[in-house]
Amino acid sequence: MFTATLTQIQQATPSVKAFQLKVDDPAFHFLAGQWIDLQIELAGTPHLGGYSMTSSPVVHGEIELAIKSSTRHPVTRWLHEQARVGDTVQISGGQGVFVYQPEMSQRIVLVGAGVGVTPLISIFRYVADAVPDTDATLVYSIPSPDEFLFRDEIERLSQQFDNLHSLVSVTQADAHWQGLSGRTDAALLQRAGMSNDTLYYLCGPQGMVEDVSAMLASLNVPASRIIYEKWW
Repeated sequence: MFTATLTQIQQATPSVKAFQLKVDDPAFHFLAGQWIDLQIELAGTPHLGGYSMTSSPVVHGEIELAIKSSTRHPVTRWLHEQARVGDTVQISGGQGVFVYQPEMSQRIVLVGAGVGVTPLISIFRYVADAVPDTDATLVYSIPSPDEFLFRDEIERLSQQFDNLHSLVSVTQADAHWQGLSGRTDAALLQRAGMSNDTLYYLCGPQGMVEDVSAMLASLNVPASRIIYEKWW
């Protein structure tokens, strides 16, 4: 485990807080899309929570987490209700096989819903930072415009880089939302661009992942081209 210090806490959306953590140990590393275990002590008892990093691995010495509030999970509850800048926690190195590396494909579609977008943002940022030859499209479904995580950055990167694209859809759009509406469907996936060498990354609630997987299968995407992140 590595010691990490909280350096910034921000309310990113009504239900999600973003946490910046400084990690001084040079042995700490991760790949785009991975998660960490974060450990705290409560009343002398250690508690663990697993969280996807939103950071690009190109950035050394610090990581970012974006975590949805929960009263049932003790670590998440502590982070949202008690954590303060300057607090220290213990974290693992990067874990999991939900990763992107350039040799895997030069065409990726990142499909997320809600807070499931977190590992996808790590990959999106990594492509922006270090992989100009990869074409990446983020397909992101959110319940309402105020839950649009990383909105400014996603829009800026999509405009700044020719190889980065985003399709954001709101399931409960209000009168001010001018973008796409509804859930991710086959038409939206086709709009993201289909090719034989595309890798599809899916992360979100169980129903969304299962539905999108079935849609991709109906569009003749082989199972070997679909990578999942599951937390249920």
